[in-house]
Amino acid sequence: MHFLFRVGILFLIVFNFRVPFLYNTAFVTIAICSIYYFITRKRILFTFFFQRYTFVILLATVVLAFIVSFIGYIHNTEFLPVRAKRIWVELMMLWSVIYAMPLLVEGKESSAHEEIILIICYAFAIQGIISLAAYLYDPLAQFLIELKPDSIKFGEAEDSLDNRFRFLNLSGIVLVELAAAYGVALIAFYWLMLNSNHKYLRGWKKFAVLFFLLIGTSFAGRTGFIGFVMGFSVWLFFSLKKILIIFQKNFLYLTVSVLIVLFSYYFLLSGGQREAFNNELFPFAFEWYYNYQSYGKFSIGSMEATPDHYFTIFDETLYSGHGIDAYGGGTKYRHSDAGYMNTLVYGGIPFLFSLIVYQSLYTIRPLDISIKNFTRNNRINFMFFLLLFAYIFIVEIKTAAVGYMHIVEVLYIAIGSSYVMQYYTQKKKTA
Repeated sequence: MHFLFRVGILFLIVFNFRVPFLYNTAFVTIAICSIYYFITRKRILFTFFFQRYTFVILLATVVLAFIVSFIGYIHNTEFLPVRAKRIWVELMMLWSVIYAMPLLVEGKESSAHEEIILIICYAFAIQGIISLAAYLYDPLAQFLIELKPDSIKFGEAEDSLDNRFRFLNLSGIVLVELAAAYGVALIAFYWLMLNSNHKYLRGWKKFAVLFFLLIGTSFAGRTGFIGFVMGFSVWLFFSLKKILIIFQKNFLYLTVSVLIVLFSYYFLLSGGQREAFNNELFPFAFEWYYNYQSYGKFSIGSMEATPDHYFTIFDETLYSGHGIDAYGGGTKYRHSDAGYMNTLVYGGIPFLFSLIVYQSLYTIRPLDISIKNFTRNNRINFMFFLLLFAYIFIVEIKTAAVGYMHIVEVLYIAIGSSYVMQYYTQKKKTA
């Protein structure tokens, strides 16, 4: 029960949806954690705020917000640009998860990294269950849509909401950002497959968690599958020599899991529900396969359109940008969704460099720790944090991601902070 309580706390922070009176669920967790600390410790805990790793990131986030605002100011655009507002919200979410960390790793300090990653995987699997349930049960779907901002509800009312199933989640963060976060969760899952034998991930549980992670990714967006491919590739690299043994040990679980999915699909779902999967969800989630069946080539429309969002940038833009994004035009350049283009148009190369430095703060310390003693586990940890660093820059090719995605940065700081804490806890025990 304590484990599920911690999963719930992280769920409320990372998905951060609106609630009456308290604004959003990140603030709810601050209240819950404060009550918990008073009951169990008789005092408020700020332990992780004094960790150098988290303190540096929080300070850097404030600096980044001022940099973004300053760029907008010198170009005489909005006094507080959309980017700056997002970073201040990100700071609030980072503050929330750091405040909750003593609760999340309580009693598990020497295995904090494993515990946080497991909690993350369960939280995202539960979100996958919610999306699937809402897709199958319309009253729940209507309830989840009702929780969304007015712009989304208006689209629903006008019957103009594209890919409606992408909004069937208990999250204030949707579309590509939620999909990108699922990619982080999938990378984290494969770290668990290499490094963990936790009781909540043994036997059929790991297949159930993976299934609902993939379901959640299918509903949120295809970006998450990038994380799946990256995580699976590293798992395969480290497991190649014993792949047959792994397959033999899990053959029964894998077979039963597949049979349960097929039975549920063909015998428990109604004809209308199967038709919805076949006509909506599957063509969206597995567009590459459908395009291969129809046109003889593996392709995804959004990926093929990405080159159209890149164009030649003038030197003056590269030097200092224009203090405005390229979304929707508004500059001398055409509209672009691409993250790198928006970053350069907004603040030029200096701003891009600032974002690279900022993003590296999430992984540079864990990478440094992992190479101190290059055992197999530390090699896995090194590759894991390297994947996380590379992943966000790959997502940036498609959309603004570096220093811009609240939920991803919250996951990164929780994962990194727990790893640093675990390292020093174990070091103290062996000293």
